[in-house]
Amino acid sequence: MEQNIATAQVSVARPNWDKSRLVSRIVHLGCGAFHRAHQALFTHHLLEKSDSDWGICEVNLMPGNDARLIANLKAQNLLYTVAERGAESTELKIIGSMKEALHPEFDGHAGILAAMARPETAIVSLTVTEKGYCTDPASGELDVNNPLIQNDLAHPQQPKSAIGYIVEALNMRREQGLKAFTVLSCDNVRENGHVAKAAVLGLAKARDAALAAWIADNVTFPCTMV
Repeated sequence: MEQNIATAQVSVARPNWDKSRLVSRIVHLGCGAFHRAHQALFTHHLLEKSDSDWGICEVNLMPGNDARLIANLKAQNLLYTVAERGAESTELKIIGSMKEALHPEFDGHAGILAAMARPETAIVSLTVTEKGYCTDPASGELDVNNPLIQNDLAHPQQPKSAIGYIVEALNMRREQGLKAFTVLSCDNVRENGHVAKAAVLGLAKARDAALAAWIADNVTFPCTMV
């Protein structure tokens, strides 16, 4: 962290805390530009203004650009820059709210699931676009014929969809006697919490009725406004 920050211009605002203070209490699926400019930025501001230890474990699941972004973040000590443009000037900030960055290509399915199943993970948030929920637009229910969902039913410990990762991680926590995490959709989807809940419960029911009942009783799915 210090090596990368040292190369930045003195005028660029930078984290004022030791990265070792952070704990990955949020696992975020879908580390795109919107997330980096909003949720990760707001978490950075919280760290600036308090003694919070809340850090973010970033996860991308798709190949190609998604994998390259995670590789770049790893190479940059999980630091990146936000440019806030006003009428008169542009303010640059080095953002330091990320604790980890994971991708199946580098960290494996097991590495990502382990991060989600850790006791300290309190929130799993998502920006995966409407398609990422694998629901049927007509019914709003999980599309069990979606190829990603078909994979997740056949190979639950090697999921491909965000929903598959969430359901398997919750199953791991249930088996370990741990509390559930909150599933927080941050996508620009109407009633996004309800969409996430329908997808997660749909996959859980297709896997195991007892797992679905545990999720229904223990997991919260807040709706957010984007």
